[in-house]
Amino acid sequence: MAKMLAENKKINCGWQARNAHNPMNSALSEIKKGGKVNMSSVKKKTLGIAIASLVCGCLILIPLLGAILAIAALTLGIIALVKISKNKETLKGQGLAIAGIVLGSIGIILIPIIALLSAIAIPNFLRARMNASNASAEATLRALSTAAESYATVNKGEYPLSVFDLTTAEPPYLSRNYLAEPHQGYKFTCDFNPSSYECKATPETCGTTGTKIYIIKAGGEISQSDCYDSD
Repeated sequence: MAKMLAENKKINCGWQARNAHNPMNSALSEIKKGGKVNMSSVKKKTLGIAIASLVCGCLILIPLLGAILAIAALTLGIIALVKISKNKETLKGQGLAIAGIVLGSIGIILIPIIALLSAIAIPNFLRARMNASNASAEATLRALSTAAESYATVNKGEYPLSVFDLTTAEPPYLSRNYLAEPHQGYKFTCDFNPSSYECKATPETCGTTGTKIYIIKAGGEISQSDCYDSD
């Protein structure tokens, strides 16, 4: 009997020694004694909305969605900070929330500026592109006219019957057939006969790929008109 009591005492002592190192048991002991618990031993959880705030803040430069994401980053970051401040013992992610708030604020400030600059720059870019297309169309018509005039000089004053007479000659009077497909936003047509010719350049889409209609006739005389007037 004495031997059994000694064994039980030995087991109880071992159990107490093991649990003496368990932080949760220590915390429970403190609670039972009416003392304060050291929550530093409890693992904190990163708040999900703090992470979401940072993610939204990192995506504020996505076109069209930037403003929405910036507002979301700012809102979620503020909510996350409030929740973390109320539950400091169990929640973390304050740095993530602050980063999301900063990025969201930057987005709210920058996006209107970017939108304003775009509103100024895009029309200017489109206008410059249309002007370049207009100039290219006029230059192409002059190239067609020069080729036709050169052909007539060699062929006793007679103009070619088609553009193929200009592209298939040896050497060719024209490096490519501009009538086969649109070139830099313009479509080209030509009417050839031995005594004269007339070539026309028309924008594929008036106001988008060009604004002018060009016509060149025998002798190199060129005229232009607004494509809007022909609609």
